[in-house]
Amino acid sequence: MPGETIEIAFESSAMPAYFEAPVSGAGAGVIVIGTIFGLDDELKGVVSDLAQAGFAAVAPDMFWRIDPGPVPVGSDGMKRAQARNGQFDSDDGLRYLAAAVQDMKARPECNGKVAVMGFCFGGPYALLGASRLGCDAGISFHGSHVGKFLDEFSAVRCPLSFHYGDNDAVAPMTEITEIKAALEGLEDTELHIYPGAEHGYMFPSRGDGYDAAARDASWGRALAVLRRM
Repeated sequence: MPGETIEIAFESSAMPAYFEAPVSGAGAGVIVIGTIFGLDDELKGVVSDLAQAGFAAVAPDMFWRIDPGPVPVGSDGMKRAQARNGQFDSDDGLRYLAAAVQDMKARPECNGKVAVMGFCFGGPYALLGASRLGCDAGISFHGSHVGKFLDEFSAVRCPLSFHYGDNDAVAPMTEITEIKAALEGLEDTELHIYPGAEHGYMFPSRGDGYDAAARDASWGRALAVLRRM
């Protein structure tokens, strides 16, 4: 089934999102929170990959109230992306995520289990979905500023799967070490570090920063977590 643009009810308005049903039947739901570049073709590709793997997946446009739509990767796009990210309220983001979780659980294509998968900007929401919203798994790829939420780890009661490169200029090894320490003692959690991988290594649009080997290893491990739901 091809993906489609949907609207997720939020207060008296509607948040745009991209949804794709699993290839057959119902599966666990995955809320995909992307980068500061927004709901672009690469993020839609992640949604499609998840659907092909048997999951119901949706990517909300987190910047819908500030500057909606995708922003091109590059110097000009980066300025715009950083500007709207600077205006973004993380509390609003958590409320948007909660609306997306509620919408997903109500869909017949979802079996009632919901995970949050975050990339870069979306990384902290993989944690917050687990710690505050009772989601069933949290998966983060090169998550930005997760170190600001270290106290949240103690409230997690579900699987977590975190993935970083050791050459990440946004999430340096000092922060990754703190995240690793916060995971210690929690059940069913993992943190993988990929030698030489940079920030954004999951996406081909990052040019030399894309690391196919790290991407494939990360994706395989993430799917293994989702398939246990």
